[in-house]
Amino acid sequence: MISRLRWGVGAFGAVLILGFVVMIGENLRREHAALLQGARDQTHGLSLLLERHASSSLALVDKILAGTAEVLSIHPDAASRGGGGIHALLRRQAAQAPLIRTLIVVGADGRVLHSSTDPDPPTLDLSDRDYVAHHRNGDAEERQPGTFLGHPALGRSSQAWFVGMSRRLETPDGRFAGVVAALVEPSAFRDVYRDLNLPAGMEVTLFRHDGTVLARQPDHEASVGRPAAGLPLSGPGDAGGRTLEEDGLILNLRSSPTLPLSVAVSMKREAVLAPWYGSIMNGAFIALLGGLLLGELTWLLAREIGRRERMLSDLQASETALRESQKRLTEDIAARHRVEAELIAATRASDAANRAKTQFLANMSHELRTPLNAIIGFSEALEAGIFGRLAAKQAEYVGDIRRAGLHLLSLINDILDSTKIESGKYVLRERILTVPDLVTECVRQVEPLAAEKRIALAIRLPGALPDLYADERAFKQILLNLLSNAVKFTPPDGRMEVSAALAEDGSLALAVADSGIGIAREDLTRVLEPFHQVDNSHTRRYSGTGLGLPLVKSLIELHGGSLVLESRLGQGTTATVTYPAPRLYVARTPALKPVS
Repeated sequence: MISRLRWGVGAFGAVLILGFVVMIGENLRREHAALLQGARDQTHGLSLLLERHASSSLALVDKILAGTAEVLSIHPDAASRGGGGIHALLRRQAAQAPLIRTLIVVGADGRVLHSSTDPDPPTLDLSDRDYVAHHRNGDAEERQPGTFLGHPALGRSSQAWFVGMSRRLETPDGRFAGVVAALVEPSAFRDVYRDLNLPAGMEVTLFRHDGTVLARQPDHEASVGRPAAGLPLSGPGDAGGRTLEEDGLILNLRSSPTLPLSVAVSMKREAVLAPWYGSIMNGAFIALLGGLLLGELTWLLAREIGRRERMLSDLQASETALRESQKRLTEDIAARHRVEAELIAATRASDAANRAKTQFLANMSHELRTPLNAIIGFSEALEAGIFGRLAAKQAEYVGDIRRAGLHLLSLINDILDSTKIESGKYVLRERILTVPDLVTECVRQVEPLAAEKRIALAIRLPGALPDLYADERAFKQILLNLLSNAVKFTPPDGRMEVSAALAEDGSLALAVADSGIGIAREDLTRVLEPFHQVDNSHTRRYSGTGLGLPLVKSLIELHGGSLVLESRLGQGTTATVTYPAPRLYVARTPALKPVS
């Protein structure tokens, strides 16, 4: 009875201490969540306000440019340099928008014709400015009427940053007649952001969709015209706003619905949680003090009960059993730690060996490419007859040297790409690709090899394939590897076919089928392993490193796609790579940019 009473008092005290600590912890958790949510709300609201400010300010400039272009299209002196009438018009138009520093008219030859600041402007050649080159050199779709927002540039005379907004001027028959451009000062946006008195740790960045900074607070002068480091690229899909939390920042990104620019408002997580860290110290002190007081009361009650003789005897027996249990537990823990240490050492050794292998392959690939390029270059020079005409047999041997060198260089490039992918250093350079053109280009490269073996090579593509957002070099490397394998393993008088199709889920499937020797079902998985070839009497006749299919698999998976092999021995193989639906552009309307 006495033992139960003692344990009851101890349990009650423990529950009190635990409840006290939990209460403080819950308060700290709520404060932490409230601070973060407040920062999210603050960045969200400020980004919305600043995006609307930037959009409305530049929309006014857009309207002024549109009106000016309309007047210039019918003004008789528009194409003549200087002139008080045009100068007065430009001055009136520029005065309507505080953002505009200068309003100019540039002729078709890129030289300044009129300026709002000078009735007789200096003869400056601005043909290298992006806002002139865009309207002069863009394709038919880009030359549609509209305002172009250029990159930040330094004025040649003022040495101050400006951003060119421009509209195309045309002759009555639609030819390029020049541009009317407003030179906007990004420092005006900087001044607005500076007047907001941003809290510590908050940054505001106005940038183009390609990542170029237009204005920033703080560090405006050091950032304008440079890439927006640490900020994700954005596009029209971010017009509704997007909140990100990464790298210690709480960031809200919002794009203009009418112009290719975005506003990013970020706060350092550490600055947001600075008050919370102080609360932790206070909470820890209160929890410690309260726990000590409650523990002291509990201990006093337990001590009074523990003074009784029967409790002392039971306590001694319990302590003996506890020591034995603790000893056994300590031995078990020590054994487990030894096993864990051995596993960690083995894992580190394996990782070190793998890194050494990858580094060795990368170094050897680079070292081999230099002499190979020399061999290929000299052989091409000899074939071209630079050092004198070769005999027929000499030309044949030199051609063999060149082709062998190119083949070996291709194998080394595959090894180098495989090591880059394995080490995570392969970077996709993605852009919009026209699939039929690239397929035709790749097929033409293997047509001579197929012709030598009298292999019938066919292309089967749908009438209208959407554009693809992908890495062009990787696309060619994937298709050329599949085509080269098909030619290599297809006997003379065989057939090959390249086809493409859109799946029901919207993905794009590219397939290369051949009537070659095929692959056994049990080997379909093994051929996708690096440096592996099916080891039998048929396939060992063919050269190669065994990197082609593994490299194809790695490259398509970097794009978020997949590789599927279907094959039967003696009947041929079909290799199909699938690009996911978000990478396709249907009716010139791109899907969301995929994340690699």
